[in-house]
Amino acid sequence: MADILSQSQIDALLNNLISGESKMESVEKEDGDTKIKTYDFSSPKKVTRENLKMLSGIYESYARIISSYLTAVLRLVCEVEVDQIDESIFYEYNNALSDSVLMCVVDFIMPDTNKSFGQILVNVPKPLAFLIIDKLMGGDGDDYKYDRDFTDIELSILDNTLRYVMNQMKDAWANTIPIDVEYSKIETNARFIQSVGYNDTVLLIMLETVIKNISDKITICIPTLVIDEIFKKSESGFRARRKGSELENEKDKERIMNYLKASYLNVTGILGGTELSLHDVLNIQVGDVIVLDDKAYDDVIMKVEDKTWFKGKWGAKRRRNAIKIKEVLY
Repeated sequence: MADILSQSQIDALLNNLISGESKMESVEKEDGDTKIKTYDFSSPKKVTRENLKMLSGIYESYARIISSYLTAVLRLVCEVEVDQIDESIFYEYNNALSDSVLMCVVDFIMPDTNKSFGQILVNVPKPLAFLIIDKLMGGDGDDYKYDRDFTDIELSILDNTLRYVMNQMKDAWANTIPIDVEYSKIETNARFIQSVGYNDTVLLIMLETVIKNISDKITICIPTLVIDEIFKKSESGFRARRKGSELENEKDKERIMNYLKASYLNVTGILGGTELSLHDVLNIQVGDVIVLDDKAYDDVIMKVEDKTWFKGKWGAKRRRNAIKIKEVLY
């Protein structure tokens, strides 16, 4: 996340402020002017650019789905779009959250084996959640400025709406990688979340959400281990499908060849040829001899339909004319 400092950055900032080497104003100014992003080679990025591009496309589709749904349910114009995708360590993300949150826990499941890839977290900001509650209860959507915990009744009201919103993630993934998405529960205390390892690398997908006067970010936290499992499964499934397709193609070829082998073709042996004028052809009589271009000991050309396939020698076998194949041409 762009507005969250790592623990090492926080320590360095505090040390500079304590020692008097730096002032807060200068730090903020330098932070605003900098255009260079530090890359930590000891902790390389876990998600490739190709996968990031694919995930961006998936969640742009998801943003359109939930935008249409919330617009219809709340009867307010709702705009949702992917704001940014960042990679972080879970404890850095978790430390930036307040103790009281609205966190949806969602399972990613393999559709063929019902085995879970793992769980992801979806953080819905409080103002947005209170606006949804207000609209569902018949309000005008202006009663959302609360900084308190959710009551059991409010969580119950949110449950059905959030369940539908989370389950629609399945449709967003369907065109890329078929997976099942199962809404598990709502967690209201960020410190009690244990489905993601404290030091695990996670991908944070921030959806900029604008409803009426509110502009806030829904954050989807996906462990990179879950992403790796999904893409591994996808690649193995693709290889299996391709292998199965190749085997099916071979069977089809064999089946077609068996049908073709049972068909009949005209095979013609050509002893030779010559050219005659129409006058000569009209005056041919019984007993006339036509001299061919080929010599008597030359090979005979054999054609299958219109294609020249073989060369051979003219002869006889069992009192029938025959051609002994010498060479295959086609």
